[in-house]
Amino acid sequence: MATSKPNPDSVLKSQQQLSLVGAVAIGLASMLGAGVFFVWSSAWSLAHDGIYLAALLAAAVASLNAASVYQLASNNSRPGGIYSYSRQHLNPSTAFVAGIAFVFGKIGSIAAIALIIDHYVNSAFALPNPAGHLAAIVTIAALFALNVLGINRTALVAGILASVTLLFLLFSIGSAFQHGSPTHMSVGVHGGKGILAAASLLFFAFAGYARVATLGDEVRESRRNIPRAIVISLAVVIAVYFAIVVALFGFENPGNEATSDAPFVQMLARTAPNLNSNVVIFVVVIAALGSMLALLAGTARTAATMAADGELPKLLAKRNKFGAPYLVESMIALTAIGFVIWSEQTWIVIGFSSFSVLLYYAIGHLAVLAQPKEQRKQPRIVAILGFALCAVLVLSVPGPAVGASTAILVIALLIRSISSRLAGRAKRN
Repeated sequence: MATSKPNPDSVLKSQQQLSLVGAVAIGLASMLGAGVFFVWSSAWSLAHDGIYLAALLAAAVASLNAASVYQLASNNSRPGGIYSYSRQHLNPSTAFVAGIAFVFGKIGSIAAIALIIDHYVNSAFALPNPAGHLAAIVTIAALFALNVLGINRTALVAGILASVTLLFLLFSIGSAFQHGSPTHMSVGVHGGKGILAAASLLFFAFAGYARVATLGDEVRESRRNIPRAIVISLAVVIAVYFAIVVALFGFENPGNEATSDAPFVQMLARTAPNLNSNVVIFVVVIAALGSMLALLAGTARTAATMAADGELPKLLAKRNKFGAPYLVESMIALTAIGFVIWSEQTWIVIGFSSFSVLLYYAIGHLAVLAQPKEQRKQPRIVAILGFALCAVLVLSVPGPAVGASTAILVIALLIRSISSRLAGRAKRN
C-alpha cells in the first residue's frame, strides 16, 4: 500500500483555515455556478421528456459519489481530494490518473463557464460572438489574482456570490410556481441512450461538492467539517435543482426542439415579464464568478499536491505567504484561457469536463473499496453501485469527449513513464 508523507507546505496556521461555513460556501459556489444556467437545454435536446429521469440519475450518481468522498475525507486530512485518497489506498499510478483527470476536467469546466457567460450576454443583447472572448479572459485573470491572496478571501467572496445565486434561483422557481401549476410532468422512458447522455451533461451542474475535499487541512477540523460541508451543500443543491427542472419544463411543454441556450431568460420573460433581462445576465455572471473562483482554488490544490509527490514538477508545489499555490494557479488560468480561445462549442467542453470528473469519482469508489474495514462508515454496495453508475455515464458522454479525454490520459501516462525511467537512469549513473 502506497503512503504519502505530509506536505509541510500544506500545514497552515489556524487563522488561514476555513470554518464549516466557509467550506459550505466553497461547495455551494462550486455547484451553483453557471452550469445550472446552461445545461438544461442541451440535456433536453438529448432526453426530451426523459429529462426528469436524467436529472434523477445525475443526482443519484452525485449522492453516491458524495457518500464515498465523505467516507474517504473522514480518514484523511491531506489536500488533493480523491487523488490523495487513491494514493493512500490504491497506488501512485491510479492516483496519477485521478489527479490528471480532475485537473484537466476542471480546467475544461472553467473554460465552459466562461463560454456560458457569452451565451447569456449574446441572448440578452442579440450581439454577435464577442471577438476574442475578452470578458471571459479578463474574468479568469481577475479570479486568479483573487485566489493567490489565500483561501479565506476565496471563501468569503465565494459565499457572497453563492448567496446571490441561490436567492435568484429561489426567486425564479417561486415566480414559475406563482405563475401557475405544473401541467407537463410526463416522464419519457424511451431513448435510454439519450437519457444517459443527458444525465452525463447534467452531472456537470452537480459536480462541485467534492471541491471541498481538495482543500484538506486548509479546513479547520477537516476530518469532521469536510464531510459535513459536502452533505450540507449537496442536499441544498439537489433540492434546488429538482425544483428548477419542474420550473423550466413543467409549466410549458417545450416540444421536441431544443430550448434556448439561455433558458432562464426565456422562462422569466414569461413568468416575470417586468424583470429586466439584464438582471438575469448579472446573476449569471455572479454565479459564474463564484463557481470559477472555487474551481481555481480546488484544482490548483490538487495539482500542487501532485507536485509535492513528484507527479508534477516540484516547483508547482510552492505556495506564497497566503498559503496559495500561485504558480500552479497561474498555469491553470492560462490553460483555461487557451480552452476559451480554442473552443466555442460549450456543450463539447462540458462533455470533456464530465468525462474526466466521472472518471475521477469512479477511482474514488475504488479507493473506498480498498479502505481497511475499520475505516468504513457505510456498506460496500454504496461504492460498488457508485462505480458502476460512473462507468455507465462515462461511456455515455456525447460528442468527442470520450476519445479526446482518453487520449490525453494515455499521453500523460506515457510522459510519466518516460520521465520515471529517465530519472531512474540518472540516479544509477
